[in-house]
Amino acid sequence: MKTLLAALFAAVLTSCGAIHQQVDLVSKVNTSVLAIGMSKADVTKAMHKKPYNTVQAERIPDSNTLVEVVQYTQFDDNGPLESYWLYFANDKLERWELARPGHRPVI
Repeated sequence: MKTLLAALFAAVLTSCGAIHQQVDLVSKVNTSVLAIGMSKADVTKAMHKKPYNTVQAERIPDSNTLVEVVQYTQFDDNGPLESYWLYFANDKLERWELARPGHRPVI
């Protein structure tokens, strides 16, 4: 009986995680909450969603600056609606732009 309850509890927790991930994908990308100088953690907290992926990362040799470009994407039932690239230098937000098809981030 304990094993059955433990398995049922684990299944419920797992399904809640999947639902949360779905909600994260469809939630709006709200760039109005962004401010230059925010950390990646601050951006994630302010946007109420995690980045969809890391588009590019590069260490600039002369200054030893780590530049990362992360993508925030809003989806609906048909796929991606809009995506934004956020540029971070040493974990601080430098700028952001709308990701356009056929365009690549420029570091």
